[in-house]
Amino acid sequence: MRRFIANIFFLLFLAGIAFYFRDPLLRTWSLLSARLNPCAQPIAYSIGEFDTRFGISKETFLKDLQKAESVWEKPIDKELFVYDPDGALKINLIYDDRQAATQKLQKLGFSIRDDQASYDALKVKYEALKKTINALKASYQTQSDAYDAKLSTYNKEVTYWNNRGGASQETVDRLAREKAALDQMRDELNALQGKINARVDELNALVEVINRLARSLNLVADQYNTIGASRGGEFEEGEYVRSIEGTRINIYQFDDQAKLIRVLMHEMGHALRLDHLENPKAIMYRLNNGVNAVLTADDVQALKTLCRVE
Repeated sequence: MRRFIANIFFLLFLAGIAFYFRDPLLRTWSLLSARLNPCAQPIAYSIGEFDTRFGISKETFLKDLQKAESVWEKPIDKELFVYDPDGALKINLIYDDRQAATQKLQKLGFSIRDDQASYDALKVKYEALKKTINALKASYQTQSDAYDAKLSTYNKEVTYWNNRGGASQETVDRLAREKAALDQMRDELNALQGKINARVDELNALVEVINRLARSLNLVADQYNTIGASRGGEFEEGEYVRSIEGTRINIYQFDDQAKLIRVLMHEMGHALRLDHLENPKAIMYRLNNGVNAVLTADDVQALKTLCRVE
């Protein structure tokens, strides 16, 4: 009897442990099951972090996700993904300086394409803008020096007359006119500084995109530097993350809807456990060069091998 009661308590203890750790245990089981029997069950995904500064609605984003998943499903006629508001695979839209740079250039009328011509054109604009900024800075320095000199002379004269107990009305009126002129010079300097700051922001946005294109096109090129603080690190449009905490796809940047769908296709491929391919035109090529929006024969073969489809 005592052994029976002890066994009951032990089983209850195990049940309690399992209940307490149910979420990580379920995630671990899901990952293990996917590894042992890939493609057996569709991957349930949901929308996690969603930043509206990307300028798209959740409804549009869901449609883009459905387009991306269908590209993988059609070749083997099998449901590989399914949307579920509570799905374990979280799809996140994370806004930072990468997308901000893209949107800034688009607002300025820059046409961005993932090709050599676009890269070369942006480099020319970068050099021209850099010269403009240097000229503005030189002009600012000249005007600032002139302002400082006039302000110093003005302050010395005001101090002189204050120490003498005051000045004549004619002198007071002249000093008032000089003060007004100094205020106008200061305002013009502030406006010029604002213009310089705006151009520097444009230059930094250009740097972000130029360096991204260099990586996307696999170019051997010098990395351009931003002016001021920089995020640093390699530019990533998206990433697939798998850990004990779960799985997620983080999207950081896209130029347009077609580019968004393509990066979703690539990261969904990783969610299926597909590795990178050597074919530059493949969806699963390590760089998102944007040259293809459909699966190549290499992509399809990798998918069939993974899912054990003839």
